[in-house]
Amino acid sequence: MRNIGILALLLGTLCGPVLAADAPDKAGQSDAKAEKSPQQQAMDQLAQAGIRESLKAIHESGGLYPFGLIQTGDKVQAIGYSGKKEDAPPEEQWAEHLFVKLRDIGKTQPQVDMMAMFRLHKIDNKDGSKTLGVWAEVDHRDVRPWVIFLPLIKNEDGKYELGDMVYYATDQALFEEHARENPAAKK
Repeated sequence: MRNIGILALLLGTLCGPVLAADAPDKAGQSDAKAEKSPQQQAMDQLAQAGIRESLKAIHESGGLYPFGLIQTGDKVQAIGYSGKKEDAPPEEQWAEHLFVKLRDIGKTQPQVDMMAMFRLHKIDNKDGSKTLGVWAEVDHRDVRPWVIFLPLIKNEDGKYELGDMVYYATDQALFEEHARENPAAKK
């Protein structure tokens, strides 16, 4: 996965607007960008920053341990595992703990505007194969949360390329008040 480094440079041009209010078709994307609320634009910026950092970590270390970002006003803070590497829980276990930790931050720190969580994730394809990618959830206190998946596609040379970004609204909110608004969102 160390071959992804060059992809980080392409990220700025490929990520464009990451989030959209109604996931418009390609012909409507420029109109959707103009119609985005300031909160949605801020979510785009936080998502892009986290995805850039995720790709940088993958390039530098060959992997990505889940991490979060919280934003209060213009200040962004990273939240991650801070113990010894040999004591680190498995990635999936840490991701669950991080989700709960971010939700607790949202409950106890009302000044926090946005939160996001980033990790490596594999999705199942229709043909039974799996696709590795960067998974992100971005939540704003005043706007519905979104999940973003940026596939890392292995090319014929065995190097990874960025696939088409997929994004969709989710009911698995980081801010607990969003989860209360939708009782199906239990975590």
